[in-house]
Amino acid sequence: MTDNKNQQQANASNNTLSEEPNIGAQELTNYLRDNPSIFQQHPELLEFVSLSDNRSTSSLLERQIGVLKERLLAQKMQHAELFKNAIDNEEISNQFGEVINLLVGCTNLSEFATEFPRLLRQNFAIDQVSIKTAQSVNRRPSEATGYEETLRRLTGNRSMCDNRWPSSVMQLFFNSDIKSAALVPLHSNNSAGTIGVLALGSRDAERYTNDLGTAHLDKLGLMAGICLRRIQPKTIQR
Repeated sequence: MTDNKNQQQANASNNTLSEEPNIGAQELTNYLRDNPSIFQQHPELLEFVSLSDNRSTSSLLERQIGVLKERLLAQKMQHAELFKNAIDNEEISNQFGEVINLLVGCTNLSEFATEFPRLLRQNFAIDQVSIKTAQSVNRRPSEATGYEETLRRLTGNRSMCDNRWPSSVMQLFFNSDIKSAALVPLHSNNSAGTIGVLALGSRDAERYTNDLGTAHLDKLGLMAGICLRRIQPKTIQR
């Protein structure tokens, strides 16, 4: 009887062990993540931990140090990129401020037509800068088609960048070397009509693509339009 009872107890114990669920890799990972001090509480477990690669077996501490170094390097690179972007934005802001100061002090059409494009080319490394006003096009009927096509695309006084402008638009502003362009409507407020178009051209087809933001260009178009309306009060609106 005693032997039978012992056998039953052993069988019951084995059944209990076999019924214990297997711990999956994800469950173990979650447990270790939630209990990071487990190896401090049970240092004897470190004896069974082995992290190896194709060169040698390294200790857990060495691997942890390696991971921390990689994270630190990634953070340094991210901070360096943010710092560079901040410097670039500050430089753009300063260069944009120079252009605005020129427009504020501009007193005649000759200065507007020469100094304004020159400063844009200089500050922003633009290959070609061209300006067409409603008055100038009115005096040159041959330019009317390209100008009207441009205005149809610049709805809501919003600037546009593209490297697939129609030939009539490109020929109005540039020579054949230009591969992409930003077109900026000149106006004095959002409800006023367009009094001209500023065109920025690049020989690089990827500089002005249609996915670029135009916030700075829109501000430039407004400031230049205010300046143009001030020095050319009888501009014909189109």
